[in-house]
Amino acid sequence: MRGMSFMQKEQIEKLRSLSRKLVRELGMLQLDRSDSSITPGHWHALIEIEKDPGLTISKLGALLLMSISRISRLTSSLSKKGLIEFKEGLDKREKYLYLTAEGQATVKSIDDFSEEKIEGAFKFLQESEMVEIINAIDKYSNVLEQNRLLGSDIKIATLSTSRVIRKQIMSMISEIQENEFSIPINKDTNICILKAEHYFYYDHSYNFWYAVADNGQIIGSIGLRKINDCGGEIKKFFVIKEYRGTGVAKKLMLTLLNATLKHHFKKLFLGSVDILKAAHIFYKRYGFIKIVRSDLPKEFELCELDSVFYVGEVEEVMEKLSK
Repeated sequence: MRGMSFMQKEQIEKLRSLSRKLVRELGMLQLDRSDSSITPGHWHALIEIEKDPGLTISKLGALLLMSISRISRLTSSLSKKGLIEFKEGLDKREKYLYLTAEGQATVKSIDDFSEEKIEGAFKFLQESEMVEIINAIDKYSNVLEQNRLLGSDIKIATLSTSRVIRKQIMSMISEIQENEFSIPINKDTNICILKAEHYFYYDHSYNFWYAVADNGQIIGSIGLRKINDCGGEIKKFFVIKEYRGTGVAKKLMLTLLNATLKHHFKKLFLGSVDILKAAHIFYKRYGFIKIVRSDLPKEFELCELDSVFYVGEVEEVMEKLSK
């Protein structure tokens, strides 16, 4: 609260009070009256699983802003109560979550309860007032999210031999490629992450990094493949939508650039897809220059999806990123 005016402090206290009242009036504190071990977190988990059957524990934790250990305890509790079940997917070490028949009935009761509350309140409002309230709550939740993301304790980790971590990184990238940008990928598009020993291991270290949010969610990645003694290729540079513009991409790129100093690389090359416009703006802002395919080194590994190519001088990119 340091540096805030008296009016700002009053507004913050009023908003906090209204937020608490909203929680109470929506009945969120009443839903668990039949079972003291059930919390609002359990209800939110059930609702998210109902919306996206088969989501993983790590993805659910990211949605609910919970650590992996906490979300594991919560889902275990829901499973013991017969509300959800775990099923195996392609990766047998991941747990995929589904509602049981009892869980589906529970979610329906939550929906009915909440809809009755809101429908009752809307009887006192004009349609224009309803839209105004929805827009205001949407704006409020978005700025809260923005502040959380900017304040997150983002960690950059080096890829290990863990196959689970590698699968999670691949899943994160595939989600961006397929669901956000409709890029036509196949089972081998991101296979280099699983085969990191061939692509990214040299000079006694893995040259692939990933970003982790404070809730344990993997939110970004970047890899550095050695082309020759003087240059490297940037691969699998992705950040999930919610964390773009928060400095995560810069942290990943700076980590990679520090590694280029160790390897004495002078130039960096990369290929991209035309639809990734925001990524192209990032590259140009920090000193990368667009080149034609024929200007790539012969050792550059072409990806059939890439149609746009860049080169950057390591010292120049480092200077621009460090400002």
